[in-house]
Amino acid sequence: MRRSYTLLALLAFFSAGCEEKYPTYAAFCDQNKTQPPSCLHYAVLGVKDKKRLESLFGLQDEEACPYRVELTRYHIGLCDNPIVKSVGSDFNGYVRLEIKKGFKCYYKIQSDFKNDENAAFERVAKKLEKEWSLQNIPN
Repeated sequence: MRRSYTLLALLAFFSAGCEEKYPTYAAFCDQNKTQPPSCLHYAVLGVKDKKRLESLFGLQDEEACPYRVELTRYHIGLCDNPIVKSVGSDFNGYVRLEIKKGFKCYYKIQSDFKNDENAAFERVAKKLEKEWSLQNIPN
């Protein structure tokens, strides 16, 4: 019986150390513009991602809107740069969400990941949800 508790404790210890703890960076690209736009167009390929983003932003997709939401899931392993491949990296990729007006950045949020791309997306989603709800507080 004691042996099973020891095994369970070791398993919990090792699995707790596997959680990715990368920071999530977010900023309005132009510090004079800190209010969320009133409409968004989601240029996101995955239907599941698009629905999740619509839910997080609280805005439905409007194709005529000048503000475009782009989601990038980048894997460094796809990079052909020999310097990057030889040096290695502390992370395997990143998840970035950008809002652009035309070609100019309006807002961006990003988190790196080592092995768990979905965890990075969830970190981005949580930070976005927190920041977006703070921006919508009336003054």
